[in-house]
Amino acid sequence: MKNSVQEQRAELVRLDKQQDELYHRCAVHLGISDTAFWVMYFLCDFEEVYTQNALAELWCLPKQTVNSAINNLVKEGYVYLEQMAAARNSKAICLTEKGTEFCQKYIVPVLNAELKAFSQMTEEERCLFLSLTEKQHLIFAEELNHLFETKGSDTP
Repeated sequence: MKNSVQEQRAELVRLDKQQDELYHRCAVHLGISDTAFWVMYFLCDFEEVYTQNALAELWCLPKQTVNSAINNLVKEGYVYLEQMAAARNSKAICLTEKGTEFCQKYIVPVLNAELKAFSQMTEEERCLFLSLTEKQHLIFAEELNHLFETKGSDTP
């Protein structure tokens, strides 16, 4: 185990990047972009209605990146856009039959692997992991906000 705070921080960043790489490998294996993978992932895993803006906000990605991925998924026949009754400018992203089959064949096994990996931790470990991850994220966000507020005039 790393001893200094700096070594531990570096290890945390390294592990985070390794986790990102696992998902990137999934996308590459499926022949789709990382963003397209995440679109399919969320459409497959959650019973919610998503718009392009909602997905962009959820992942903190540029709207154009999400828009481009969705346009490619529409062209490939995996999703279609449906006008939402409540909001005239928003369209729900919906899986086509081909998209649903894709999710069942390729995305659900990834979800199951995640669940299997996570379930190998005890309930106490899972709760602690989530709690500490959230705490670290919130503190880091506060530090960045403070940095940007005090250094705002120095930015290029």
